[in-house]
Amino acid sequence: MKSRRYLLVGPALVVMGLLLMSAPRVRSGSEGAVQAITTVDELKTLLEASPGRLLMFDLYADWCGPCRILSPMIEDIAAERKDLVSVYKINVDQSPELASVFGVNGIPFVVFVKDKKPVHALSGVQPRASYIRAIQYFAGDGKPGTDKDAPDGKLVNGIRVIRLSTATSPESLYVYKGEEVELVIEHVDFPYSVHIPAFGVSADATVGKDLEIRFKAREVGTFPIYCNGQCPSGDGARYGKIVVMPYKAAGGGDYRELSAADARELIADASPLILDVRTPNEYYRGHIQGAKLLPLQQLEGRISELADYKDRPILIYCRSGNRSVVASEILVRHGFKKLYNLTHGVIDWRRSGLNLVE
Repeated sequence: MKSRRYLLVGPALVVMGLLLMSAPRVRSGSEGAVQAITTVDELKTLLEASPGRLLMFDLYADWCGPCRILSPMIEDIAAERKDLVSVYKINVDQSPELASVFGVNGIPFVVFVKDKKPVHALSGVQPRASYIRAIQYFAGDGKPGTDKDAPDGKLVNGIRVIRLSTATSPESLYVYKGEEVELVIEHVDFPYSVHIPAFGVSADATVGKDLEIRFKAREVGTFPIYCNGQCPSGDGARYGKIVVMPYKAAGGGDYRELSAADARELIADASPLILDVRTPNEYYRGHIQGAKLLPLQQLEGRISELADYKDRPILIYCRSGNRSVVASEILVRHGFKKLYNLTHGVIDWRRSGLNLVE
C-alpha cells in the first residue's frame, strides 16, 4: 500500500452522491477534538447531521512522513477552533473507499466541506495560518476585528519570522507591506535553492541545517517563490507565493496613514506623542521636533514606557514608512487605540519642505 499514491477530482459531485445512500449512526474514533471516520456510511450520516457546520477532513496514512508533521498541528487547530469547525481524520489505507470518494491521489490532503459540498482543499503540509484562514473564511466567527487575511508567522524583534517544514510547499504566505520578513525552512533533508525574484533574494540549502531567506516587503501585491534542485514542488517549479497586504488594524484599533501635510496638522491640532522608531544614528542626524526615540527592535521590550498613551494619539515615523508599519502592528497588539503612520516617513517630511532638528 505504501507504493500507492493517493488531489481532489470532482469532489462536490462525489460527496453529493453520498446523500443517496442510507447509513447507520456515526462512530467516534477518538475522545479528543479530532474524530476518526472509517466508512462511507459514517460520512453520509455526518453530512446529513451537520447543516451549516464547517467540516474539516484530514486524509493521511501512518507511513506518510509529511502526515506525521501535519497531524499535531491539526489536533491543535481542532481544539482551538472547535466553536467554528468539526475535524475528522481518515486513514486512506484503512478506508480506501473514503479515499476514493474524495478522489485523493496525494497525501496529506485536507478538505473543507459545508452544507454537503466541498468548499476548499489544501494539499501537502501548509503553514498553520493557511488552515486558520480557511476556517475563518468558510465558517465565519462573527467576532469583531477578525482579519481573515491575517499574516503568517510571528513578529520577533520587529521581524516577521515564518517557519516551515521541509515537507511544506506553501500555496500562499501572507505578510504586511513594510515588514522585514525572514522565511525559515527547518532542517533541510536534501539540497535545493529558493528564489524570490521580485525581492532580488535567493538562498541555498545545506543538508541538516535550516534554510533562511530574508527580504523587505516593500510593495503590495503577489510575488512568486521558485525552487531549484531537489525541491518539494519539483525542480524549477513555483514553490509558492508571497502575498503582501496593506496593514489594517484589528481588535478595534484605529490605524491611519498620513501624508506629511496631514501629520503636521495632527501635531498642531491633537498634540500626539511623536514616536521615532529609527536607529539612534538616524535620529540624531535629524528628527521631528519633540519626537521620542524608541528603536523598532527595542519597542516590544520597552512598551511600558508608552502606557500613558494607550488611548491617546501616537504619530509614528521612520525613514520611509516601513518600520513604522511594523511598530504600529506591535502597538495594536498591545492595546493602543489611536495610531497614525507617516506614510513615507522622513523622506516625505523633507520633500514637503518641513524641518527636522538635530
